[in-house]
Amino acid sequence: MVMRTQIPPKHTAYTYRYSVALNRHHILFFCMVLSALFTWQGALAADAAVKAGTIVVDDSNGVWFDRSLEVRGIQIVVAGAVGGQKSVPNKWVEKTAQTLKLLINPSAPNIEKALQKRLVAILEGAPGTLHQGYQTGQRIGYGGGNSYRPNPLRDNGVRHYKGYEAWLDRTVQKDMVWYKNVDSLHTGDDDIVELLEHLMHTIHSFGLPGAVNGSLDALTWDSERRRDYHKQELWLAMKEAINNSVFNVSDYGNGDPRGHMSSVMMTEYMYLLNFSMWEFGKEFWGDGGSLAPEWSNKARTAKGVRKHNPLGYTLFMTYFNPVLSKPDIKTLRRMFKNHDRGESGYVAE
Repeated sequence: MVMRTQIPPKHTAYTYRYSVALNRHHILFFCMVLSALFTWQGALAADAAVKAGTIVVDDSNGVWFDRSLEVRGIQIVVAGAVGGQKSVPNKWVEKTAQTLKLLINPSAPNIEKALQKRLVAILEGAPGTLHQGYQTGQRIGYGGGNSYRPNPLRDNGVRHYKGYEAWLDRTVQKDMVWYKNVDSLHTGDDDIVELLEHLMHTIHSFGLPGAVNGSLDALTWDSERRRDYHKQELWLAMKEAINNSVFNVSDYGNGDPRGHMSSVMMTEYMYLLNFSMWEFGKEFWGDGGSLAPEWSNKARTAKGVRKHNPLGYTLFMTYFNPVLSKPDIKTLRRMFKNHDRGESGYVAE
């Protein structure tokens, strides 16, 4: 499977030179006006960044995709009828886009708007952010990788879909969102988990680090780029969850949280923590709302996390809660009904 998580080098900022022959008072007045203008333009840019666009026909991201959509700083790319598979319907694309809007909702009461705008700017790859110049991408496919011939998630498959490798190289991306996931029972709740889990992987990895002060270090999840990852708050919270029998990592490689699967473990831990703090697991997971033994039933609520994984509770309240909004359960259930029914309610902004 091709996994490209690039943290590009910093670009030099643009500089502008002004030669203005004015007296001291005129210069002061000019600077005040210029400052106000840049502040106003910056505010417009920040407001524009949180907007959500319309689906457009777009084959510029590789022949695997035939549409794209910009939502909350993320470029969504949508698989067309290619590789022997059907095209992902626009209805599912709009449900994905609406779910993103629900997760990054500036009107939610817990949100610190300036920090959430920073989150969106990070996702967008804005100058001065962690992966500046490299926008966050979210791929939507049909069924699963093996539903396509060849599989576009494998190295030989990537090269088969002309232009796709170039898209991978100019974006940062995590895993897939699948329409009619081959492993799904196609219930509304399965669809909710499919979207929320994988969108969270994307946002947690490429939006949260840097959004809240201190989070760039605290939420270090890429063990290949930070040798001291095991000294940061995310890893320490995860290790506490493992030690307290909340998070079972025995199926992750050799189960070593400092081994080659550590990044995968931290990514999954953030999702499980987020789900449990919002008490979504007991609502949407199968098997009676349980994911045991991977995640203990005793930590499926915020109260349970606070008791059995207090470092995780603090991590969430400090770095997640100020910028991420909890979607309303009734709204999600109206959007996602069994057998692909339900309406997204998506409206472009």
